[in-house]
Amino acid sequence: MLIVTLASCAQEKTANQPKIKSEEIIFYQVDERGKITREGPAMDELLEYNADGKISKAYVIQFDKAKDTNIYNLHERYFYEGKNLIKKEKIGYRTGEVYEEISCKYMQDKLLRKDVKTIENGKEVLKKNGSFYSDYIYEKNTETEKVFEYDEEKKEFVLAYISHKFFDTKKNLIQEKLEDKNGEIYQQNDLTYNKENKLIKDIQSLRFPSTITYQYNKEGDVVENRYESEGTIITTTYTLKYDFNDNWIEKKEVETTNIKRQIPKPEYIIKRKIAYY
Repeated sequence: MLIVTLASCAQEKTANQPKIKSEEIIFYQVDERGKITREGPAMDELLEYNADGKISKAYVIQFDKAKDTNIYNLHERYFYEGKNLIKKEKIGYRTGEVYEEISCKYMQDKLLRKDVKTIENGKEVLKKNGSFYSDYIYEKNTETEKVFEYDEEKKEFVLAYISHKFFDTKKNLIQEKLEDKNGEIYQQNDLTYNKENKLIKDIQSLRFPSTITYQYNKEGDVVENRYESEGTIITTTYTLKYDFNDNWIEKKEVETTNIKRQIPKPEYIIKRKIAYY
């Protein structure tokens, strides 16, 4: 449910730090002999930010080995009104055409409706698994999202599931329950935070029970996450290097597990090149 992103936007650390203008994130793979190679397409990306710290564009980076250069393909565009995201476009980096559009409507800065549309040849196409909308209802420390998907047989939108979110007084998400169209809760996540409001434990129950715990360094970045489920333990550790603004610019990722593997999972080195305003 929750993903700790590699692009840990430094704008969120302190208001006194310079704003990030762009960050280029490149993945390298380290084999058993210590040989380092580029991981390949769909992993590397360039993110651009507005002066207020909001993401504006995302590019997929392809590495041209013959020319030893990067090719930047626009993949996402973001549009805002004030601080609110009103539209996001997903673009095929091979075709250059918009294939998905996400639009949002607000009232008093609260999200009321979100539409996900499939786009083909510049027009919306209604299709299963590609057309959705969500309605949002708010009460004290709670958010309810009803998600509707397009039914190709009925030619209409039908209820897919309901998300119930509960927050503490610091606006941290502390519990999420997913309810199917028949009213049955099929997934529940309970989350715990430290005094710095960093997520330290995510317990998933009901479907695919698991526990993920997180540890942080003094800079506030994850240095270890530990996944446990039905006897399987997967621990991922991160060793980081920082620039003069205390934003990480290199991250070494090592995964270990108590499950025997015929082919060991390689280590990764993620390099992050940051440009500031």
